[in-house]
Amino acid sequence: MLNTSGFMGKMLLFVAIITAPVVIVSYWLVSHELLSIEYALLLSLTPIGPAVLVYNRLLLEVSALTERMGLAATDPLGKHIEGNASRGGLLPVNEFFLTMQQYKRVLAKMFTDVKTQQENSSRLFDLLPNAVFVLDKKRCITSFNQAASKLFENLTLSDEITTYLRHPALLKAIDGALIGSALNASVEFELPNRQVHYVEAHMVKVEGENPEDDQLIITLHDLTSAKKTEKMRVDFIANASHELRTPLAILIGSIETVLGPASEDRDAQARFLQIMKAQSDRMSRLIDDLLSLSQIEMDEHTRPSKSLNLNELLTSVSDMLFAKAASLEKEIQLDLPKTAISIIADPNQLTQVFTNLTDNALKYSREKAPVIIKLSAVKQNIEISVIDQGEGISLEHLPRLTERFYRVDRDRSREVGGTGLGLAIVKHIVARHRGHLEIRSVLGKGSVFTVKLPN
Repeated sequence: MLNTSGFMGKMLLFVAIITAPVVIVSYWLVSHELLSIEYALLLSLTPIGPAVLVYNRLLLEVSALTERMGLAATDPLGKHIEGNASRGGLLPVNEFFLTMQQYKRVLAKMFTDVKTQQENSSRLFDLLPNAVFVLDKKRCITSFNQAASKLFENLTLSDEITTYLRHPALLKAIDGALIGSALNASVEFELPNRQVHYVEAHMVKVEGENPEDDQLIITLHDLTSAKKTEKMRVDFIANASHELRTPLAILIGSIETVLGPASEDRDAQARFLQIMKAQSDRMSRLIDDLLSLSQIEMDEHTRPSKSLNLNELLTSVSDMLFAKAASLEKEIQLDLPKTAISIIADPNQLTQVFTNLTDNALKYSREKAPVIIKLSAVKQNIEISVIDQGEGISLEHLPRLTERFYRVDRDRSREVGGTGLGLAIVKHIVARHRGHLEIRSVLGKGSVFTVKLPN
């Protein structure tokens, strides 16, 4: 027997209901003297045994059916329904299980459709180019896409948004959007990282069935490229107008002289034509460097993807500058490891970096002093140092050497053909490769320019 609540009472009630008609019939037969009391009593007790057996059988079947229904509720697509569909018994449970099988097929189709929709939504969510966060009422992250995970490393769903975004204006806008005072708000702010990102955040509140179920969707639109482009445009106009003014003034003056006082003086014309050529070359170099710098800054946030053998690249740079070094009576010495070192890099840009640094070292080192290019692997970095034996640079100038158009000695820089953009170009190329430029210098002994790149 099953130990169920009120089992005995319910069983006695069931037995009483079953035996009651027999007892009534027996009583009627006795009252009409058609049956003796002994036989009537025996007849009345006869249904009790079968009633108890039937009651227990029904109880077992109902319990089994309840168990199967519980399993169906917790796992509606499981195989236990088919496995028990052919069960026999006193109750017509086969029809019930058949109905459950039909509902199961309907549920399976519905679950498959919902799962497909969820997978498609999740795939589209991750394919969005902008970082997207979903926040709850407590500003905790409940969901994010791959763009957000890439922008913020080690992103977890348990964190508050303030773990990654702390800009006061943004947090104020988030709070306003959550309480409903600022719908569809947007905020522009700077996102500090290895390179500064300019971001515009759009916020949309999604109301749930209950106020506690409200959610806030934050989309971060990267404005860095647009800001960089605008800044480059402004800087280009300002710097170019400043740097081109002097050579243009010299050109205009030389042309006026050649057309005027020196129109009949062949020697003077030749001298002024040489000046005009030098200034034209200077303007051409300046424009080339400005365009190069603009292109590098546009690509600064895109990481290179090619494998590059640094031993071969530095050897190639040395070969390209061999003739210049010989004309200056100087020598380029390579200090390279026997085992080749390769990294992921842009070969053209790194060639530009080390050509620029080596060319500067040749220009500013002492007469007949060698320029050394040293390559080595240090811990997790690759270090390439260009070492000269020049006059050195004062400490106060070192932090500003990579600024555009900054020159320690303007007259000497112009004399050797410098535009003031070389180290700025180097800095931005190295930044694109997720490295950094280190400059050390001692007055009277020389300078060391070291490019450190991740291995």
